[in-house]
Amino acid sequence: MIGNAPAILSDSELKSILTLTERLSWNVARPIVGSLGLPTGKGREATNEKILDALVELKKVDKGKFDKTIDTINDVLDGQIMFGEKALFSISVGKDVVDALQKKYEAKWKAIAQPQNLSETLLDDVQVNSSQKNQPTLVFHSQSNSISIILFSSIREQVIREKLPLQTLPQLNGYDEVIAKRKEKKQCYDVCIFSNDKIHILIDTGGNAISDSILFSKGNIVSELYQEFGKNFKSTEKDFYPLIDPLFQQVALPFSNIDYKVFDLSFLTNEGTTHKEKKNTANKDLRDDLFNKEGIKAVGQIGLYRIGIRVGRNNPQLQLADNIELVIPGTLRRHLGGSSVSPVSYALLSKCICKDDFETLAKLIL
Repeated sequence: MIGNAPAILSDSELKSILTLTERLSWNVARPIVGSLGLPTGKGREATNEKILDALVELKKVDKGKFDKTIDTINDVLDGQIMFGEKALFSISVGKDVVDALQKKYEAKWKAIAQPQNLSETLLDDVQVNSSQKNQPTLVFHSQSNSISIILFSSIREQVIREKLPLQTLPQLNGYDEVIAKRKEKKQCYDVCIFSNDKIHILIDTGGNAISDSILFSKGNIVSELYQEFGKNFKSTEKDFYPLIDPLFQQVALPFSNIDYKVFDLSFLTNEGTTHKEKKNTANKDLRDDLFNKEGIKAVGQIGLYRIGIRVGRNNPQLQLADNIELVIPGTLRRHLGGSSVSPVSYALLSKCICKDDFETLAKLIL
């Protein structure tokens, strides 16, 4: 059916529909698809077939409802492209730098053809594979009061990590799991938020948060800013590591104002061993585990160096009653070496599909 769909659906409609299920994690995409009155199948491919069948038929019999459905899909995509699956950096640069960059990008935006929505900037596979890598292109600009938001699209070669099914590899049946890595060209969307003397940079992780790829991608955006401002562009990165303990304790503001669950922890025990835990169950909190409670009682505190939290989200319109996630991916090296070693320069934000989702997490750490 996908092969015949373009006869009824336009290229832009087809790209929007397929991107909805590809860019969003499946447990977020599926209820959104259902909220639109569209059928779902077992997995992405089966769902894509059913969605396209349903929308082709809808476009034939009720064009008004079809247009409204496409508008909703594009609204969700705009939010996800801007705020979903990002690594958040925050750099201090001085207000003169921010003011100058705001003027430069405002002028650049006015000089180019502006898309009606972000879905118009989506590239198909042929365009992605034929495009140059690591060349950020301005595709969105907005300014309200003293805050500017700019969005870049670029093609990156991402390292994709996949767990291989052991039943297909009988020669490795003695292993618990096998992780394979491959490279794939992808269209990515990176954001810069200019505010006072700071630039907050959101790097598109595509759901594969590999540190080297994130840092390389951030370097490309900083290089873009450097080229625009000039050789006097200097910056200082925020270190997110000091926020780990307050997030765990949840006593001081702003942490005490938000209800959340800790689902990811890494820490150093008094015996000198490292311990890592992760909860997949949304309503469980690692701080409530007997092991962790007794450990903290025995030693007074644990040597935390990584934390992940889940904040509840309720969006009746899109039938979402789930969670958004924030991870500060600290390292044992940073914990042991203190401020003399490289900072934890970014936090990971996951499952955001709108500005409200982003701001709920960002206000905890910025």
